[in-house]
Amino acid sequence: DLEFEKAEKTRRQIFAFKHIQDIAFINEPTVHDSRSTIHNSFRIEGYDISNISGTFATGGMVVFGGGKPKKSDYRKFRVRSLKGPDDTGMIKEILNRRLKHQEWPLPDLILIDGGRGQVSAAKSTLTEANFRIPVIGIVKGSERKRNDIIGFIPKGVEKRTLIQVRDEAHRFAVSYHKKLRSVIAR
Repeated sequence: DLEFEKAEKTRRQIFAFKHIQDIAFINEPTVHDSRSTIHNSFRIEGYDISNISGTFATGGMVVFGGGKPKKSDYRKFRVRSLKGPDDTGMIKEILNRRLKHQEWPLPDLILIDGGRGQVSAAKSTLTEANFRIPVIGIVKGSERKRNDIIGFIPKGVEKRTLIQVRDEAHRFAVSYHKKLRSVIAR
């Protein structure tokens, strides 16, 4: 009926409602099919190392349960036994120290921010301590624009969740490293 302004307003309202519906759909945890849903009890621990040529070396452990961060379970580690750049040795140290805490629940999956060397170090540490926990790694590809998975993603775990765990472990380790550096440098 040539009511263009009214039609434009209605079109915008429809777009807004669809946008709200899309956002609600993305944030709804029960929308996934049963093959991709992580149970609330599924625990992923993510680890990363942060240092500058081995100085002020720190490690961070983040925990996700049911695909969401459990910040109360995050832990910081200051690397004590190594001097100089040795990411694989640092991963071994923080994992050994973590495994001594029997009061902490064991993870269903360990994710390492690193490549084959770091993943192998984590696996050997677990084997030496008689733990059978799957370990995978995520490394940014050679162009630093993609995420290469080292190992096999367990059934029910989405790659985007693993990337989120890796990013959070990196952020957490780097923030602790910066804090430590600023305190000691004073």
